[in-house]
Amino acid sequence: MKNYIEFIIFKFFVFIARIFPLEITQRFAKFLGIFAYYFIPYRKKVALDNLRKSFPEKSEAQIKQILKMAYVNLFVTFFEFMCFPKLKIDDIKKLAKIENFNYVVEALEKGNGLILMSGHFGNWELSALVSGIEIGKPLHIIVKTQRNKLVDAEINKWRCWFGNKVIPMEKAFRESLKILSNGGIVALLADQSAPKESIYVNFLGRPASTFAGPAVMSLKAKAPIVMGFAIREKNFKYRIVFEKLDFDFNAGSDDQKVLELTQIHTSLLEKYIRLYPDHWLWFHRRWKHQPPQNLEQT
Repeated sequence: MKNYIEFIIFKFFVFIARIFPLEITQRFAKFLGIFAYYFIPYRKKVALDNLRKSFPEKSEAQIKQILKMAYVNLFVTFFEFMCFPKLKIDDIKKLAKIENFNYVVEALEKGNGLILMSGHFGNWELSALVSGIEIGKPLHIIVKTQRNKLVDAEINKWRCWFGNKVIPMEKAFRESLKILSNGGIVALLADQSAPKESIYVNFLGRPASTFAGPAVMSLKAKAPIVMGFAIREKNFKYRIVFEKLDFDFNAGSDDQKVLELTQIHTSLLEKYIRLYPDHWLWFHRRWKHQPPQNLEQT
């Protein structure tokens, strides 16, 4: 019963998001984000702590302004996501422009597939949608299965609206290697906290447990990694900026290569977070694990 009630509430917000033109929905979502910042303090303490420790040089007023706009980013992202099924390809091409697309083309020409990565940054769902349309072949998106199966099925339908496909996280590794071996594209986010036993790399000035999977997949398949960042402008348009990861697949031991590649993609995400701090999802307990005292990984 609880799942059905949640789904009904969810569908109500979907209806609200789609009843108006996208431009109005975006501005309504911005208003809701500001409202939530003041009156619905979802993980506000966690987010403030993350921000203060990541930007010790910023004043409290600056920290709170970043967080307020991070709430806005979250709400705008979700409401835009809910609008995907009513958009046409021409609408999406007007909504987002791509920069450095040549990095994607060059990576695919190597013939070993492509790992397309990002973080919970800007509108990460739109980034995957736009990328699949522009490349002209489906992205296989690794997703976490939601507790509510009704909601999970609905949002996965939106992700696949223009041809992309989803891979449940529990099946991701083997499926991804198969896709890469056939020259396909695997897309994923890798910026949330990994289990305590995972590798630790430096992220925003502190060691953070980080999933090794993307690096391991890249090394096994010799598949290049390209990262994409959806930067929202003041007019609610986007720039999807691609960045390539320069990495020598032949240097060092396997463990060293996994650690180095993981640090490289984490540092690139950090670069964009520092440039656009309100674009990242600060509400996650990203640094909840600490490495053993005798472990020094940077």
